[in-house]
Amino acid sequence: MLDVTESILKKYVVHHVSDILLLSDEVYPQPETLLEAAFVELAFHKVNWEEEYEFFHETNLELNEVYTYIKSIFDQEESFLEQSRHITTHLHSASQHPNIKPGELFIGLFENCLFGAEARRVLSIVKIDEREIFLDVKSEESRVSVNGIDGINVKKANNVAIIIDMGTEEAPLVFIKTKKKEDVVYWQERFLKIRATDENYQKTNLALTEVRKMILKEENFTNTEKIHYLNKTLDYFRNEEQFDASDYIDKVFDKAEPVQKEVIAGTVKPYETIISESALLKAEKSYKRKIKLDSNIEIQVNVQNIDEINDLIEVGYDEATNRKYYKIYFHEES
Repeated sequence: MLDVTESILKKYVVHHVSDILLLSDEVYPQPETLLEAAFVELAFHKVNWEEEYEFFHETNLELNEVYTYIKSIFDQEESFLEQSRHITTHLHSASQHPNIKPGELFIGLFENCLFGAEARRVLSIVKIDEREIFLDVKSEESRVSVNGIDGINVKKANNVAIIIDMGTEEAPLVFIKTKKKEDVVYWQERFLKIRATDENYQKTNLALTEVRKMILKEENFTNTEKIHYLNKTLDYFRNEEQFDASDYIDKVFDKAEPVQKEVIAGTVKPYETIISESALLKAEKSYKRKIKLDSNIEIQVNVQNIDEINDLIEVGYDEATNRKYYKIYFHEES
């Protein structure tokens, strides 16, 4: 986790990326307090600190464009503007797709960011695709004025890359945020060209994420069956050292139809790996075993065995009211 409480935005620049590049000729120094706080929010808001990445290249790391530009900035800060222009030009070439919107590219060099016990320099690259209308309300003497301002919401940056300078002996660490799943291809793979430093973490996380989506979307599973499979999935990952797709399907989806098993196998086979405990802990937070009803009532169920669920929760239909219902059995309230 990066602590930016006492960070200093030493310099920054803003370029515009669209069909035609608008590259700034000016580097701005540390801004006044309120603006600096806004830039800190823009640069670090909701970045995923649980997964570390590193720059890579198939043959020679020096051929990774962003790595080379970033390294030049860390080695010679006076090259900041020149390298920021190279970064923006490279992003422009990596984002030539009609679904990728034009927008501003903020690049800022921060100092005194605490990573562990060490103060580090950090370069933040933020792509901003969306603008909003804000109300600027001012009270001056006996008059209140209201104006509409076209601006940027600092809590809604689309794609973010945080690069931490780890010193001359270590490669920089990278953390990212992507707004949409489809952004991963151009932002992570084509522009930054990075990979997870812990492949087991990444694959475990992807396996748990994809299985959860698949279970919740499967129309042939009842709600109680979905809860059952979610619970058994977590149990499997807790008890096994390695994720094997065939073994997982046999142990978790023993009662599923053959066609369903084939679908599941196709979904999870690419993510076979040694199970990462930290990825499992992260997934457990999102594996909320809930039955959501259209009446805005949610029933949370932590029962492991599907037979127990069927004994405790009864689904029925009331012809008098023309509505479905759940009947829940229990001994005492806790």
